[in-house]
Amino acid sequence: MTEERKETFEEEVNQSERIDADEEPLSRMSRNASRQSKQKQKQKQKPHQERGVSTAKDKLASVWAAINRYCGFAFSILKSPAKTVVADGFSHYKYGLISMLIFSMIFSIGNWFQLKASWNRPLGFGERHHAFYDGFLVVLVYLLLFFAVMVLAVWAVSRYMMKQKVTFREAAAGLGSLLVPVIAVSILWLIFAIVNIPMLTVLFTVLILFSIFFMMALYVQRLYQAAQDAPIDYIYCVFAVVAIALLFAAVTWPLISEYFTASLIPL
Repeated sequence: MTEERKETFEEEVNQSERIDADEEPLSRMSRNASRQSKQKQKQKQKPHQERGVSTAKDKLASVWAAINRYCGFAFSILKSPAKTVVADGFSHYKYGLISMLIFSMIFSIGNWFQLKASWNRPLGFGERHHAFYDGFLVVLVYLLLFFAVMVLAVWAVSRYMMKQKVTFREAAAGLGSLLVPVIAVSILWLIFAIVNIPMLTVLFTVLILFSIFFMMALYVQRLYQAAQDAPIDYIYCVFAVVAIALLFAAVTWPLISEYFTASLIPL
């Protein structure tokens, strides 16, 4: 019986060794497969990361290229605004809208500083509205609406008084392009508004308003010259556009008195 037990014990040991020998290559294969899968995952993640970095660089490059294109457009207008836009008829719709947005943002920032400075003035015009979200955003939206009304007025006058087939897009491009010199003046105005020099701020505010209406009159003149046999005189066409702008100001006078008086009346 002892010999038989020894033989059975030896057979069991041999079987277990065979099983272990069979399992070792399987475990090696599974480990190799897991390593290969991890390497594949890492290789897949690298292109995604590289794509993310490349897309961010491409976006920054496109933004920088757009800024350079607008700067080139603005400098070409600044050299001779009347000759470039009025005489040569050069304008750009997208850059015109960007000019309206830039001017509105610059004026809104400077006006907010004036609203903030009104706390230390004797009468304190605008002192009730000094928070940034209020003093900035309301003025920004108001100015964008004002430019939209101006473009609509020029389009209506050119179409129904001059009998000139001008699209709304062309009117926005012309007025926005002529707004570039006003942006240059508004940058100086912004400096005086931030430093809080009231007299210079008021003078440049009046200059900005006069420049906007003057540029509008120049563009109306260009449209009038392009029209053939306009039934109404040029001066009445300008009066009509100015009347529409003043009507808009009269309707929105409560907003003007609350938000713009700090820049106009430094008291």
